[in-house]
This record gives sequence, structure tokens and C-alpha cells, in this order.
Amino acid sequence: LALDEYESVRGRRRNLRQMLLNYYHRKHLFEHVLGFSKEEIKKAQKDVHKVKRQREITRTFLPVRKVEEVAESASRKWKRNVLKKKVVEKSNSEASVAA
Repeated sequence: LALDEYESVRGRRRNLRQMLLNYYHRKHLFEHVLGFSKEEIKKAQKDVHKVKRQREITRTFLPVRKVEEVAESASRKWKRNVLKKKVVEKSNSEASVAA
């Protein structure tokens, strides 16, 4: 189906009010029209609730994440410096022993 053909056939855009379905109508569509079992619907609702909870946790801790990133970066830089100093000291001591 070409885009121009779709655009000419599709009709007017619906507004938000026209797209909303109440709980019972949506439940009827899922169970009777689309053929989902009550268990499948319940599982999907549980999954949605879990994702919503995870997003809320993310939103809650988002401001703290910046501080955590800075701390992690500082820790990596500190370790890199310490290791670099140990390597330099080791090569210096080996050079003095060889001389």
C-alpha cells in the first residue's frame, strides 16, 4: 500500500476522547473479540504494573545517578593513577637494580 493511497483512504484523525475506551469495553474487546483468556489479561496487567514500578524507581533515583556517575569516574581515574605510579615505580626500581 503506497503512502499516498493510504493518506487518501484513511479518514480524519481521531481526537483523544474518541480513542479512549472504558474498562468494560476494553475488557470485552480483549476477551471476546480478540480471544485473550482472563489469565493472559491478568498477566499482562501484572507486567504493565511491574514496568510502571520500575520506571517510577528510575525517576526517583535519576537525580542521584549524576552523583553516582561522577563518583564512579573519579574512582576509575584514581585507580588508573595508582596503577600507573606502581608501574613507574617498579620500572624505576628495576632500572636501578640493573645499573
